[in-house]
Order: sequence, then C-alpha cells, then structure tokens
Amino acid sequence: MKFPVVTLCLISMLQGCSTAKPVLPDFLITPDNPFCRALYQHNDWLDAAVDTENRWGVPIHISLAELNMPIGTDAAEYIRPVNSDWEEYRLASENWSGSVSEIETALDFIGWHAETATDRNVLTMDQAGQLYIASRIGHGGYYRLEYYPNLLLERQGEAVDKLARQYRADLKYCPNIRERAGSFFRWPW
Repeated sequence: MKFPVVTLCLISMLQGCSTAKPVLPDFLITPDNPFCRALYQHNDWLDAAVDTENRWGVPIHISLAELNMPIGTDAAEYIRPVNSDWEEYRLASENWSGSVSEIETALDFIGWHAETATDRNVLTMDQAGQLYIASRIGHGGYYRLEYYPNLLLERQGEAVDKLARQYRADLKYCPNIRERAGSFFRWPW
C-alpha cells in the first residue's frame, strides 16, 4: 500500500518540475501587438515592405509610416506622388501598369523616391518625415524648400516621424517578421 502512495507522490512532484512546450510552432502564433497583427493579416503589405527594404534599403518602419493610410485600413490610394516624380519612377522601374492604389507599387515608389532623395536632397533613410515631405512636393520642390512655411505639410512630416518611431518600437514585438515575408507557411494568419 505504501508503494503506490510513494509512487504517486513522486510522479506528482516530477510533473510540477516539467514545463509543457507550446503545441503550435512560432510561425503560427499571432502576436499581441496590433501593428504586428496587422502585418500578419495583410501578407501583401508585409511582402511589399520587405521587398522595398531589400531592393532600396528603406527600413520597413519608414516605408510603412510614409503611406497615407495607417496600418490596417484599406485605401483607394496609398500615396500621392508629384506627377514628374511618378513619371520618372515609371521610366526608371519600367512599371508602366503600376498604380498608386496597389500596395506593392506604392511601397516600391516610396523606396525608389527615398533612395533618390538621399542622393539629390542629402537625406538619410532614417528621416521619415523629411522623406515624406520630399515625396509629397517632389525632389525639386524639396530642394527649393517649397514646404516652408507650409505648416500643414510640416505637421504631417512630424506625424510620419512619430509613426515611424512607433512602428520601429512595435517591430521588436514581431517575431521573425522578415522571415515570414514571402513564406508559404503563413496560414492561418
């Protein structure tokens, strides 16, 4: 009679020391952060942002902050480029059928424009607000400082800077986000 009681006590003590591993692999766990969750739900946004980062060197948080609509909403147009910059982009990228309402094209334009702005207007890739202003008024307009004294545009640039900082902080809570882009194993999120 003592043997089963001792065995039962020993088993219960050992069970208390063990930890259970999660049943789902990491790529199937949905993060709690709303920004990460939005990227997991909008695979096309994630793929386009990572492609832009790889092609043009624009960090994910900068390119997504420059979009006109915040993460998680639908838009008729993601960007509003100056006509001359849009035509120059189309010539450089040979993306004749691209549209500002397509997330892939919008983010590719943001990447191309940011890279061009670093050359023409001596900006850096971490200046989200200034890159946004340059994309709104064009390279020439930015060079001629046409945004002064446009307080609305300056406030929008500050808002983009703030949003980029928030997105950069949020990305720390997105496990394996870059590896997830383009992956077949994204289901169900």
